[in-house]
Amino acid sequence: MLSCFSRLLLLAGVWSALPVAAQVAVIPSGVPLRIQIDHRYRVKTGVRMEGHLIAPVYLRDHQVLAVNTPVSGTILARDPVRGSARTRALLDGDFTPLVTPRVAFDTLTLPDGTALPMKTAAVERDSSVIRMSSGGKRPSLRRQATAQIEERKREVLDTLRKPNFGDRARRWVYSQLPWHPQMIWTGTEYDADLTAPLSLPQPHPPAPLPVLDLQGRPPIGVIQARLVSGLDSATTQKGAPVEAVLTSPLLTPDKSKLILPEGTKLDGTVLQTRPARWLARNGRLRFSFRKVELPGAAGPASQEIHGQLSAAEAAPGQHVQIDAEGSAKSTGGRDQLIAPLALGLLAATTFGDDAGHVGNSAVTSNGFGLAARIVAMSAASPAVSRGFAFFALSKSIWYRWIAKGHELTFPKDTRLEITLNER
Repeated sequence: MLSCFSRLLLLAGVWSALPVAAQVAVIPSGVPLRIQIDHRYRVKTGVRMEGHLIAPVYLRDHQVLAVNTPVSGTILARDPVRGSARTRALLDGDFTPLVTPRVAFDTLTLPDGTALPMKTAAVERDSSVIRMSSGGKRPSLRRQATAQIEERKREVLDTLRKPNFGDRARRWVYSQLPWHPQMIWTGTEYDADLTAPLSLPQPHPPAPLPVLDLQGRPPIGVIQARLVSGLDSATTQKGAPVEAVLTSPLLTPDKSKLILPEGTKLDGTVLQTRPARWLARNGRLRFSFRKVELPGAAGPASQEIHGQLSAAEAAPGQHVQIDAEGSAKSTGGRDQLIAPLALGLLAATTFGDDAGHVGNSAVTSNGFGLAARIVAMSAASPAVSRGFAFFALSKSIWYRWIAKGHELTFPKDTRLEITLNER
């Protein structure tokens, strides 16, 4: 006797075997397009921007939009930055009236040159993929310092070797100035959610893949999904539902049969949550997925699964770690202890015999950008450089040891890697 889920898969297979009448693929509303900007643009209303897709888009079992597909859009408005982000910028010596550009991408160009209009709402993203790390003994302070030095060396080498070095250098200079133009830099990434369905002509659509009959067994493998709604350690409660959607199909190892199509819904639950607290104690989240529902399924037909988080996108400032149980937590980063100690040593040098030297003033005047270094070098006064040095030290101690820690946030459309196990 076949299970309800197996019957549903068989019906999907029969449907996929029917001839395709319409030579059009329709990407439904709500699907995000991941876009990277190709050039540097001044943040001004009405400026046109060009970019390209950096993630493919799938429908059911095949790809309909490839990586590097050109897109273009417009800066619609400039929204002022307020709150803690603005305060942090002022404490870092940036007095520019910061704004966030509101962007919409409205044109997509197919390989044959056809320009298709589309409607989107775009959100800038700044994240990298964090994978599950194995547990182990915490390294010593000396090893942490050595690891950080090696990491900084790699970062410098990567900066020199990667393309768009001029943009990165200009960006660093701007970050040191008290007033500067505001730019959308080359390589900036956006998630552009379709606000209306997008129809794509398909002259030669591929034949649908047959569906694998699981015979009542839960599907296993590694799947790529995105969150339908965001999670935040500050507001998400234990037991809250979690919903994700597959962004690419799960196929058999030989790619001859379909296990789960793109668009499959995953239902899960938050198992653990802890908000950030004072004394730099950071937020934590743990959630898992226990059910899948096929797209277009009529009724409550579903299948139990055992899905555990194995990788996720996270903002660099959160310093996220994922353990072997799929629990994600924000940390203080590798420099939580080292950075204040290094700044303390620099501050101590302001009491030495060469405290008023121009070179020493330039090195010790941290924490307030280029303005602090110019003022300290011009004054050539130990008291001035000492003041900036201890200001930087105080900021570092406050943010890394005393203030409220980092909340752990996974915004809407965050990409997840989920491992499906038998149990």
